[in-house]
Order: sequence, then C-alpha cells, then structure tokens
Amino acid sequence: MKSYIIFNGVSTDSFPGVAVSVMPGHRRGAMRYTEFYVVNRDGALHSFQGLTNFELTAKLVLLDARAETRYRINAWAGGTGKLILSDDPTKAYRASVLREIKWDRVPGNGGYFDTATINFNCEPFLYEAQEATAVFTQDGSLNNPGTVKAIPFITVEADGDATFSIAGQEITIAGMEEGVPVHLDCENGYVFADSGAMTMTGDFPELPLGISQVVLGENVTRITVVPHWRWV
Repeated sequence: MKSYIIFNGVSTDSFPGVAVSVMPGHRRGAMRYTEFYVVNRDGALHSFQGLTNFELTAKLVLLDARAETRYRINAWAGGTGKLILSDDPTKAYRASVLREIKWDRVPGNGGYFDTATINFNCEPFLYEAQEATAVFTQDGSLNNPGTVKAIPFITVEADGDATFSIAGQEITIAGMEEGVPVHLDCENGYVFADSGAMTMTGDFPELPLGISQVVLGENVTRITVVPHWRWV
C-alpha cells in the first residue's frame, strides 16, 4: 500500500512527483512530573502532571525536482492542523510544524533528487480523524472507546436557568435564553455564548473510560457533545 501523509486536510498524494520515503513512526510522550523526597523514606515520590509533546519526522522525495512543487510543499508544511498517517487513517494527531524544512539534494538514477525532512510537533494524544458528535434531547449515555479520559466540547440549549449532569458532574448555568446556545470548552476551561463569556456552577466534565450518563435536568432542551475521544 502506498504511504501518504495528510496535514491540514491536504495529502502528499496531491503533489505531483512526490513520494514519502520515510514515514513517521508513533510515540507516546514522556510523563511530566515533579520528583520529591521524604525524610527517612527510601526512593523518590512523583507527582504527575500529564504527558509531553513529541516530534514525528517524515522525509519526502521530490522525484521530478520541480521548484514549483518544492515551494508548494514549503507552504503546505507549516502552522497547526490535523496530522493523519496512512497506517491508520481513522486517527489524527494535533500537530504543528515549528522547525525549518531542510531540503537536501542526493544522487540517484543518473541524476539528483531533492529530499525534504519535516518534523511534526505533536500533542500527546491521537483523536478521531472525523470526530463524532452526540446529540441528546433526552437522557442518554456516552461510551468512551479510547484508552484515556476524554475532555469534551459541549453545547447546551435551554429556556431559563439550566441544570444538567454529565458523567455524574452536575452543572448549573444561570440566565440562559431560548435559542441562545451556551458552549463549554472543557479543555480550555471557558464557558461562552455568541454574546460573550458566561458563568457556570460546577466543574468542567471529563468522560472516563466506559459509560457516562447524560441527564438533561431542568429547562434543558438539547445537549450536543463533541467528546474528543483520545488514544495514546
């Protein structure tokens, strides 16, 4: 099977005369931690704060040595977006290209080929390439298929003060109006409507492995959840 890389919605297959000579491998980020020692206790204790980013490296070969294609690759491999690898096109990293793109000219087949080394700086988790959305107009549940807890993005619609719960975590949002949805960006800790920031009571929900119950509660007419299922 031909190898390819999709970044920011554009595949290496879309560049004429370009092949992926070295596909990125897969990694799991190192643990971020604080190490400390207790008097009269042997060994160290560790307080964990999550996983680090890591780099995945790809190498492209420009078979026809056209400068225009080289310029297009330079423009493509920049910024931040989804990184999808052909060995599992159902999953995506959140990745950025932060370092220079190094082009080398190597001999081959009686001439020369241009090769590009691209380093993708990846956040620690894999996500669904096409992320699922769950809509609730009555009580229901979510089943986490990943390998770690998920941090969702939630949209709530209600007529009046809203009280609801997700994964056993009860939340109240006062002053909601019919037809004006409120969004909970649980990953970044931000609650907002189109008009600006809102205030909620309760903790931002997390979705543990297994089943999480969704209870609409008082005045809530609709809850939409983008779970952001995650794998390591």
